[in-house]
Amino acid sequence: MRRRHALTALASAAVWPQLSFGQQPRHVRRITLILGNSEDDPNGHERLKLFRDSLRETGWVDGQNAAIKARWLAQNPDRALVHAKEVVQDRPDVVVVNGTPGLSALKQLKTTVPTVFVVVNDPVGAGLVESLSRPGGNTTGFSTFEPEIGGKWVETLAEAVPTIKRVGIVFDPNYTGFAKLTQAIEAAAPRLGVQAFSIEARDGNAIEQGITELAGQPSPGLIVLPTVPNSVERQRIISLSLKQRLPSIYPFSFYAKEGGLIAYGFDNVDLLRRAAPYVLGF
Repeated sequence: MRRRHALTALASAAVWPQLSFGQQPRHVRRITLILGNSEDDPNGHERLKLFRDSLRETGWVDGQNAAIKARWLAQNPDRALVHAKEVVQDRPDVVVVNGTPGLSALKQLKTTVPTVFVVVNDPVGAGLVESLSRPGGNTTGFSTFEPEIGGKWVETLAEAVPTIKRVGIVFDPNYTGFAKLTQAIEAAAPRLGVQAFSIEARDGNAIEQGITELAGQPSPGLIVLPTVPNSVERQRIISLSLKQRLPSIYPFSFYAKEGGLIAYGFDNVDLLRRAAPYVLGF
C-alpha cells in the first residue's frame, strides 16, 4: 500500500474576543504556554519556537520584554489539572493553551487569568465558551475541526481506495467534543456505499484490539480522530495499519510524516503562530 502525501486544509475558526490594542506596556509580559506534547517531542519544540518567533514579529521578545514559560502535558490529561493549578498560582499575564484537556482544567478551576486556546474542538458543545462570536469571560481562541470535515474524511478515503466497504472510527468517548465529527462521518458513509462504526479506544491496548478486529473484516478502512489517546499511540496505530494493510486517514500531517497513509486537516502548528497576536489583546 503506497503512502500518499499529506493533505492539509484549513478547518479552524477564530473565536472572536473584544480586543483593545493599545500601546505596549513597559513591564515584562509573563506568558505561560501549555503544550499537549511531552518535553522531548520535537513537534512540541517546533510549536514553541513558532510561537516565540511570531511574538517577536509583533515586538515581544522572549528574554527581553516577554518571559515565556512552557508547560508540557505529555498527552496526559491527568497532568492538565496539575499544570492548571500552577498557572493559577503563578498568575501570568496571559496563558496560551494547546488542546482541550488543558483548557478544560483551567475552566474547572475558574481562573481569571486571560486565556487564548488553540486546537480545541467544538468549544461551545464542550461548554468551554458561550458562543463562537462571544466566547465570554476571560477566554478566546480558535475552534477546530468543523463537523463537515468528518464527511470529507470518508470521501477522501473512499476516493483513494474505492473498494472500502466498512470504516472504523477510532476515538475515546470521554472526548465528548468529537461527537459531531463522528455523526458527520456516519451520515456521509451510506451515500458512498460505506458502513461506519465506532471503535471506542481509551488506551493503547483497546486501540490495538479494535484495529486488529477491524482488519479481519471485509474491505475495511480506518478513520483516526484527533483525541489524546490516538496522538499518544500514533506510532502503534500507524504500525498496525501498515502491518494489516489497512487504508487509514489521520487528522494531522505529522501522522503522514511518520508513515501514515493520508492526513487531512488544518495546520495545528500554524495555529500557534496565529494565536500570538491575540496575546496582545489582554
